Amino acid sequence: MSTQAELSLETREQKGLPRSSGWLFIVWVLVVISALAVSYSSHWSRVLLNELAAEMDQRENAQAEWGRLILEQSTWTAHSRVEALATNELKMRVPEASEVILVKP
Repeated sequence: MSTQAELSLETREQKGLPRSSGWLFIVWVLVVISALAVSYSSHWSRVLLNELAAEMDQRENAQAEWGRLILEQSTWTAHSRVEALATNELKMRVPEASEVILVKP
């Protein structure tokens, strides 16, 4: 009778999934999660790279604008221009030597 009980126990075990199938399922889930993580990190990397390119373009435009502003400032503050404006618009002139008074401290 014990042989018949052992046979029926063995046939019941063979009808279900093998014991290692649980581990196989866990490994399969981990592989799928890993594949999704790789896909997500690739996408995120591309998004960040596009943002970096946009920021670098903006920096180049700002540097070009800065260069134009520096050139404009040097033009507006040129000594010859300031002297011409003082002479023509403000009616200023260089004082004569007799008009200069030196004050001792």
